[in-house]
Amino acid sequence: MRSILILLAVLATAVHSLAPTDEIQDADPAQSSYLSNHNMDPSIVGSSSFGILWKNQYGPKERWYAKPLVYTPPGASQLVFLASAMNVIRTVDAVNGTLLNSRTLQPPFLQSDIGCTDIPDYIGVIGTPIIDPSTSTAYFFSKGYKNGASNGGPANGIYKFYAVDVQTLKDRPGFPILIDGNFADNDHARYFIGGTVLQRTSVTMIGNVVIGGFGGHCDLFNYTGMLVAVSKSPGVGVTSLYAMESSPGAPPVVSDITVQQGGKAGIWQAGQGFATDGNRLFLVTGNGEGHNNGDVPASGRTPLSTLDEVVASFTVSDAGKLSLSDYFEPYEYLSMDAGDRDLGSGGVTLLDPDVFKGAGVSRIGIALGKNGKAYIMNANNLGGFKQGPGGKFFTYPPEEASSQVLDHIHLRAVTFSYPTVCYKIGHDSQGAPLFTLVGQTAVAGAGRVGIGTPTITTNNNKPGTGILWITDPNAGVRAFHAVPVNGVLTQIPITPTGGLNKFLRPAFGDGRLYVSDSNGNVICLGSPVALPLKCSSPIDFGNTPIGSTNTKTINCTALIGINSINGCVTGDKTWQCSNSTLPKGPLAQGAQFSFPVTWNLTQASINDAQNASFGKILPGVFSTSLNIYTSNAVPKYSEILPISLSGTTVSKSAFLTVAPPEVDFGGIVIGSDGAKTGSSAAVIVSNVGTETLTFLGLAWTKSVDSEDGPVKYTNITNGNLGSGFSSTSLPIVGQTLTTGQSLTIPLKFLATVTGAYSTFLQIWSTGGTEYILLTGSASTAAIANISVSTVEGGWDYSNPVVMNFGNVRAGSTQSRSIRICNSGGTALHITKSKPPIDTELFAPNSAVDLHEAQSIDVNSCALGQVSISAAPLGVNRLDHKVSDVWILNTDDLNFGVHDVQISANIVTNQTGPLLQNGSAQYLYLGCYNDGNGRQLQKQFSSPDNENGQCQITCFKAGYIFAGTEYRKLNRLHRETRPC
Repeated sequence: MRSILILLAVLATAVHSLAPTDEIQDADPAQSSYLSNHNMDPSIVGSSSFGILWKNQYGPKERWYAKPLVYTPPGASQLVFLASAMNVIRTVDAVNGTLLNSRTLQPPFLQSDIGCTDIPDYIGVIGTPIIDPSTSTAYFFSKGYKNGASNGGPANGIYKFYAVDVQTLKDRPGFPILIDGNFADNDHARYFIGGTVLQRTSVTMIGNVVIGGFGGHCDLFNYTGMLVAVSKSPGVGVTSLYAMESSPGAPPVVSDITVQQGGKAGIWQAGQGFATDGNRLFLVTGNGEGHNNGDVPASGRTPLSTLDEVVASFTVSDAGKLSLSDYFEPYEYLSMDAGDRDLGSGGVTLLDPDVFKGAGVSRIGIALGKNGKAYIMNANNLGGFKQGPGGKFFTYPPEEASSQVLDHIHLRAVTFSYPTVCYKIGHDSQGAPLFTLVGQTAVAGAGRVGIGTPTITTNNNKPGTGILWITDPNAGVRAFHAVPVNGVLTQIPITPTGGLNKFLRPAFGDGRLYVSDSNGNVICLGSPVALPLKCSSPIDFGNTPIGSTNTKTINCTALIGINSINGCVTGDKTWQCSNSTLPKGPLAQGAQFSFPVTWNLTQASINDAQNASFGKILPGVFSTSLNIYTSNAVPKYSEILPISLSGTTVSKSAFLTVAPPEVDFGGIVIGSDGAKTGSSAAVIVSNVGTETLTFLGLAWTKSVDSEDGPVKYTNITNGNLGSGFSSTSLPIVGQTLTTGQSLTIPLKFLATVTGAYSTFLQIWSTGGTEYILLTGSASTAAIANISVSTVEGGWDYSNPVVMNFGNVRAGSTQSRSIRICNSGGTALHITKSKPPIDTELFAPNSAVDLHEAQSIDVNSCALGQVSISAAPLGVNRLDHKVSDVWILNTDDLNFGVHDVQISANIVTNQTGPLLQNGSAQYLYLGCYNDGNGRQLQKQFSSPDNENGQCQITCFKAGYIFAGTEYRKLNRLHRETRPC
């Protein structure tokens, strides 16, 4: 991305310590996820030389939610900065993983103190730090307890802000700083309580302040989302604190932190950083309690006191003060709150303004939340609330959406349980930007939450080198070619890493990437093999007409002595190299040679041809790799050198293409807010030929299959395409497209009756004829009902939902189930699931049963097992109760949050003489050592003796205490008063 390259160039000029391949924050300032400076070549990534270089594990139960940072200190080698949830920071060598330094900050906050299972065991440094290269200082927030305690509950939890030297890990003077106790600039009644909040977002720097966002732990406790700015200057501290919910619209402040009466509207963004542009900062919030807008339209420039489910733009003054300048709130924000469909489950992406722009829009921002919709906004005028239809640009199918990423012309979105989809920017007839689905991966993402923010790398912006990186909690790191070919983002095979930690984004260094897995390992992937040659790569063949040839020259230099060049092989038969053009005999170090590579499209055809040597080739982008094989005079050097080849095939005459050939609008839920405006999409028509294309006509039809009878076309009037489909901007007869020109056609689907819908849009032109299949469906809303299993084998639908196990014998295990069923007309999704975690009361399959993002089909049910595993205790103990809740919600807007109350009474065997209520006369007091000097002088022994018989004997003898030991022996003891 050009804007990023300019920023890095300026930074490198002013700060000599920043190396070109460093990554000092979460991705880039704009959160575009487009990184061109890490020497990642797809030909090397896809080769056998690319794999796991090192894999380190540190403390037991130590995990990383903060992403690694890659930095080269002045006069030193590149290192990786790590900060763990156990509040341990480390630096390791970026190449070999050798530990350089480590430090424990403060004892971490205990997960057991809050009852939220999102982050297990310890909560310390969770948000990704940032490094200031001008001072080699790392900044971050850390959660712990007051006075350095190792426990203490939420009331004693605190957050500190650290500034440490990256190499020594020692505190900078004047740090750390306590955040607790500061009140919000916009509401002095709301102040910061570290025990009730979580700092999940990656931090960012603007001017002389570092900024972090805070949300809640599973929405528990009395909390309000806050944006906190801290000065980098010692002794200054917090410069600004802005509450996402404030008076007059927010709920009244209550003093009890355990009562869930705060404003909420937390900032978490699945760990993604804030998008920044100069002194502007963009963030997204989640579910909130205050709804000041109600249903009344409002300008984004008018201050809003309840920033729940919003994309907000803040400005940062020179003094570090935060002020709200603009916002966008979806028209369905109230239903999003009700269904836990947080808009703030992802962050904001600012697109490259040099590429992603259109009429009246110079900077585009995108937010993608749990409701499955991508909101494309004018970053300079976000849109406010209900100011028009422009806020909601297009909608994905109703699954959990994770995040988005882009390159120079494409935008990609990752969704749970579905493939990653790729959209391409285009423009309508008025020049307004539109995005069109042009491809997707052949593999789907994990069927649970945790897919990380995807990232694009290129090899120094060279065409054909784009790689899409996705981290999956099940499949690990995945790599794909970033530009789709024939509608597919082709996967690049790499060494499996195993399942990774959730919501992870890879960090990149010099030809290496760094991730952490769910078992606490930090993993480095790269190519350890030294290459024998340095050759020009990648090679771009540019536009090559089908039926012609195009030859490029590859120049190489020997980096070591080479005994022989043994040959060359390409991965695609249309690219050809000849062994006869390679040098014969040995090469000395520094020797140079060149050889030609030809892209031979003379036998390629736009149409399928019988017995052809090559299959049909359509105009478009193609790529492959060329491998040179060597025998080296120096050991431990690779004997394979990969080179990337790419090019674009074009037709010799006008040629019409449509992308995609089929547009699936997904489903409309009748009666929902979304059904009122319908579902939007777009299709791109392009001329990829070398002559001008002219449109000859357009029409729609119900079928293009002649076997169904004569095809009947209907002329298009008022944009009507039949069956509920329409367009406001279609090409007209006589309109032309010059070579390489494209036109984006906006499409709309509306339906008021349930059913399946389809139509065909036919286009005739001088560059050929194409049709586009449009499909959609309409159904009723999902309807959730919840019940718990009973001991009789049935189901209890009572409200409130209570699961009472009654008495459970110590040492035994009992299990029952919570059931959620869908009796509606569309798939139901679980949007919140926080299972019980008590040692004796728990959900044994919490990662699978009723998990967040789980889909429940129509007329289907999902079960969540709950177990009571009572500890094995001895006889005559007092009963003890265990209780917990399983918090559940779905996208059925009438369902609401359900706290399923679960309880049991753990009982032990009662032996010996019993009281009238059935409990034992003698209660268990404990185990005591009986030494050589016996205190209990009387004893009783019998061949059929057992514990209860012993107690009865003692009781009949009038003893207050009874001691039993071994198998047959009793001890008796009389006291005048209890011990």
